[in-house]
Amino acid sequence: MGSKGTLRQDEQEIHPPSGKTLIEAPIIAAVNDLKAFEIALESPPRAVYLLTGNPLSLPAMLRRAAERGKQCLVNIDFLDGLARDKFAVEFLASHDVAGIVSTRFEILKAARSFGLITIQRTFSLDTAAVTATVRSLSQFLPDAVEVLPAMAAPKVSRRLLEDHPGLRIIGGGLIETVKEIEDLLAAGVDAVSVSDQRLWLI
Repeated sequence: MGSKGTLRQDEQEIHPPSGKTLIEAPIIAAVNDLKAFEIALESPPRAVYLLTGNPLSLPAMLRRAAERGKQCLVNIDFLDGLARDKFAVEFLASHDVAGIVSTRFEILKAARSFGLITIQRTFSLDTAAVTATVRSLSQFLPDAVEVLPAMAAPKVSRRLLEDHPGLRIIGGGLIETVKEIEDLLAAGVDAVSVSDQRLWLI
């Protein structure tokens, strides 16, 4: 395959187009509680990771985010009161979530079936972990992979993009300065997810 963004035939079979598109936002505001959510609504980043919420709070949160023009990506592994299954994904899809973040490709397959953006979260602790990620991408290719910790993202992305040039890479975790964000973006990482509200700059 040639340029990034073009899929081989075998990739098309495991990576059909999602109904929604991940916006090109260099910083994704990662929200861990309701107070942070309120701040994220007033902050520049157009994309928001929700790592908090339950069936009672999520509908209003998703609605308010949409009213502010924010793209909400929900980490289903962190939610309260919802099983990690297709019915939870369907519930979120019915309330217009943009995408699902998870470590479990079965959940991401369900999200794809509802036309949602799919982001696989992976912990690149060592070579074995990266190899496992590469292997999982042969079973399901998401729209993006979030690599934790973020500083490993440039190196891991080179490995992942060898086989899947159209894949978007997000770096997450242990980001503390603007310089670190700039370095990651300069190294080819598409976006960073950041919980430090002082870094929700663009």
